[in-house]
Amino acid sequence: MENTEEAYSFINRTRELELLNKLYKDTEKEGQFIVLYGKRRVGKTELIKHFSRNKPHFYYLASRVAARDQLNTLSSVLADYLDEPFLKNSPFVNWRDLFTFLGKKMQTNKTPQVLVFDEFPYLVEGDAGMSSYFQYGWDECLKQTKTLLILSGSSISMMRKHALAYSAPLYGRRTSQWFLEAFSFQEAKQFYASTDFEKTFSFYAIAGGVPGYLKQFNSQNSLWENIQDKILRKGTLMNSDPELIIAEELQEPQHYLTILKAIGSGRTKFGEIISVSNLASNIVAKYLGVLMQLKWVRRDVPVTEDPLNSKKGSYVLADSYFRFYYSFIFPNLTALESMQSDLFLKNIQDRFPYFVSKIYEDTTAEFIQTAIREKKLPAFYELGRWWDKNTEIDLVGLNKYDNAILFVETKWNTQPIDVDVLDNLQKKSQTVKWGSKGRKEYFALVAKGGFTDRLLEQAKKEEIVLIYQDKIKE
Repeated sequence: MENTEEAYSFINRTRELELLNKLYKDTEKEGQFIVLYGKRRVGKTELIKHFSRNKPHFYYLASRVAARDQLNTLSSVLADYLDEPFLKNSPFVNWRDLFTFLGKKMQTNKTPQVLVFDEFPYLVEGDAGMSSYFQYGWDECLKQTKTLLILSGSSISMMRKHALAYSAPLYGRRTSQWFLEAFSFQEAKQFYASTDFEKTFSFYAIAGGVPGYLKQFNSQNSLWENIQDKILRKGTLMNSDPELIIAEELQEPQHYLTILKAIGSGRTKFGEIISVSNLASNIVAKYLGVLMQLKWVRRDVPVTEDPLNSKKGSYVLADSYFRFYYSFIFPNLTALESMQSDLFLKNIQDRFPYFVSKIYEDTTAEFIQTAIREKKLPAFYELGRWWDKNTEIDLVGLNKYDNAILFVETKWNTQPIDVDVLDNLQKKSQTVKWGSKGRKEYFALVAKGGFTDRLLEQAKKEEIVLIYQDKIKE
């Protein structure tokens, strides 16, 4: 039986590795300092370890302990790295001494070194002056050595506050920063040996391209067996992780949870969220702003409108697992505790097709970008949903330079779609007022369940782009 955790090997991250290797090479001229951050389970530590495995490197994973204990542990790890066993019995008593000692050692190295401090926010929690210590360490001790310093962390708010913000002591010191994104679908499906598109995409719809979640699913088992075993079962990583993430990022999470629950239940308009939460509009706006900074929520507006001025905004849970959790699990925690998991699973099964269909619509842009390149279509620089009071189009692409517009309909269908879907899309396209006279119009259909022969024939005549599941239909 396949075990996805054992089968997992390092996947992709080509751009990130190119950047890290360039920075490492640049240490021959002067020290390099990168801040690497991203949500929990997205693969930061895996990336760092893969990059540094064949290079001289020091790696320290901070933990939630008192500042003195942190220094004691760090001194012991440095003792092995620097081959200075006395540090085990005589640990550093302050960070300035540590960096002064480390800097002198780095000056003697002819080969570039990688120094990694993982989960930097935990260091800050133990000592509020930590950013100032690292400022001293970088400016006075490491900057002029052949060192690549990597600060990594999962708490986005803490990394921004203490390493990236203008007011932070470390501001302006870094030579690079990188927010590590979740995987695309094409990358995520490499985790599974299964060729069943519907099952594989369903895993992706839940996990959202986060490697730590993708690795939980076993493609030899059914989707429902995986949900029951990996999510509904108490004590599992995916069952408890949202609460841990919320507690780490937010000090007073109650109102945030109310807003996340409201959006997960389909209250996506600002007024609807106010009504459900019973909070003042300025408070809701503030909380939504924080959630968007954390990349848990995004605000969508019709692609033809200015995001800053549009009054048609709707809020969506941008983190896929949060969308699943706050749609199905969090609103029904009491029911999950009181009923058997197989009965609770039946409630998910009834609503899951709609849930996965919306994620499929969101992922359409990824498939379309591939089609644009292969079909040599105009580069549509803006891609997004479009809607008005009466009409909605899943994806619209805009290219103002070529006066070109693309219309896309996505179907999570079980039976092949027919020409009526194309006809309806072409009819809806005329309601989109954009571009100048004589604009070039392009059309595409994306369908999980395929297309009828009649539609295939018409699409060929009209040069309509067809995507079956996630691949171009020739």
